[in-house]
Amino acid sequence: MDQSIQLTPYQWEGDYAKWRADAPHDPGLCADIRAPWMPAGERLILRACEMIGDPQLYLYDDHTPPADPQGRGATYKHIPFSWDASKSPRQLSADCEVPGKARFSISLTAREDVVDVHLRIVNHLTRPLGPIDWACCAIALECPYLRDPQHARSFIFDGKQLRSFAELRVGSGMTLINIEGGNGFGPAVHNHLPRAKTSAKASVTIIESVDGKHCAALGFTQSYSAFGCTGNMCFHADPYFGVIGPHEEKVIEGRLYFMRGDRHDALRRYQDDFTVATSNK
Repeated sequence: MDQSIQLTPYQWEGDYAKWRADAPHDPGLCADIRAPWMPAGERLILRACEMIGDPQLYLYDDHTPPADPQGRGATYKHIPFSWDASKSPRQLSADCEVPGKARFSISLTAREDVVDVHLRIVNHLTRPLGPIDWACCAIALECPYLRDPQHARSFIFDGKQLRSFAELRVGSGMTLINIEGGNGFGPAVHNHLPRAKTSAKASVTIIESVDGKHCAALGFTQSYSAFGCTGNMCFHADPYFGVIGPHEEKVIEGRLYFMRGDRHDALRRYQDDFTVATSNK
């Protein structure tokens, strides 16, 4: 039996598709990810670029209609993209041209217990592009072993200890957690959401399994905010590109972990992998 992570293009079927029956989105850049320790039939769905944009425009938005129809979504013309799956189940990639604006690319590469995430944006404009918001949504709705409706097993690191989303929540709804180094940035579509008083000191969000024996964690060299929704059981540590100059490009590296061990093991693993990034915080 194959004991490595499996990456395939997501097909619009299953509990997540049923849950979104009244609000479907373009699934072309969603990935089906299965770790060998997941119970049979369970998977994590990675909505690799739910939204990519700057304050004035979208480069990509998978929502239908656009997420901000009165703002930057008003002039957005959706271009569907899909994965190059020729190297699946080990790799998925996409190289996406947005005419007259930018090019963005995504590469997901499966290792033994981690998926390497490579994100790139090339600015074609004669003006700076950004600050960039790139929503990378990891959905655990179809993985009961991981999903965390109470947010009691979803964690950030405050510099001293791991803190749960539930502990940091403001009110009863979704709460954004600023990540140090992201300059307090957040897209306008999140302006109505409360922000936690505590900031994360590491650009990673960790989800511990129900028995504490495994973790999924999403981390980047730099992220700007962490949060999760209890409807689709998603978790975010959205990557921070900042501003990209005219005709320049920027790359962000990340990792999506599927590892044995508890939340403390996952934090140590992230810190070992991203030593340079975390040492500058």
